[in-house]
Amino acid sequence: MPTIYAAATDCDINSGVQSSWSNARDASSGTLGGASDTSESFAVAAFVFSGRGSSTYKVNRSFFHFDTSGITETLSEATLKLYFSSDQGDGNVIIVKSDGFTGGSSALVTGDFNNLDFSTAYSGEINTTLTGIKSITLNATALADIKDNDDFKFAVVNYDYDYNDTAPSSTATNSVGMRFTDYSGTSSDPQIDYTVVTGYANGAIGVATANIGKIIGVATASINKVIGV
Repeated sequence: MPTIYAAATDCDINSGVQSSWSNARDASSGTLGGASDTSESFAVAAFVFSGRGSSTYKVNRSFFHFDTSGITETLSEATLKLYFSSDQGDGNVIIVKSDGFTGGSSALVTGDFNNLDFSTAYSGEINTTLTGIKSITLNATALADIKDNDDFKFAVVNYDYDYNDTAPSSTATNSVGMRFTDYSGTSSDPQIDYTVVTGYANGAIGVATANIGKIIGVATASINKVIGV
């Protein structure tokens, strides 16, 4: 099972403290994480702060970029591995598509804060209560994008509040920490393990490959073509 690692440009971006939930979630730009982006205690978060006046809000998101130019085959599965730490409150997350890293040499820039597509999820809700390396099964949409694009980019966002566009209702820290590629060593680096479909990878008479075990007694894994096609 081959493995690819995220580019060292991965990092978090936060909206800064805003006067309303919509201003925080939909900010056109944000503040990049520190210059030493080895890890971040609030890599993904949805904050609400209550004071003498109205509540204020802040959203943190993390972005990752993988070079997938060498993957041209159809994938049967892919597992994303991310290291989570210091879960607080409703810290669960979800992976969504991003077109970020728009700076020179594919750098992440402040304007990439809202450069993501909430309508294209690459995973389901991810429970971050148990910290450490989490293996995340990527869905069929992610598998197709890994195959079809030279770059696979995504954002990790808070599930309950950011993804569902629901303002936190009381003073709370809903967050999870993460490690980035620059963290020492490679054991906790963001990575994707993937498996390529082998053998005959097309349907036959309208039946999908996944539902075909054999064609005229021959296992599909041993078939490259059917009648020359």
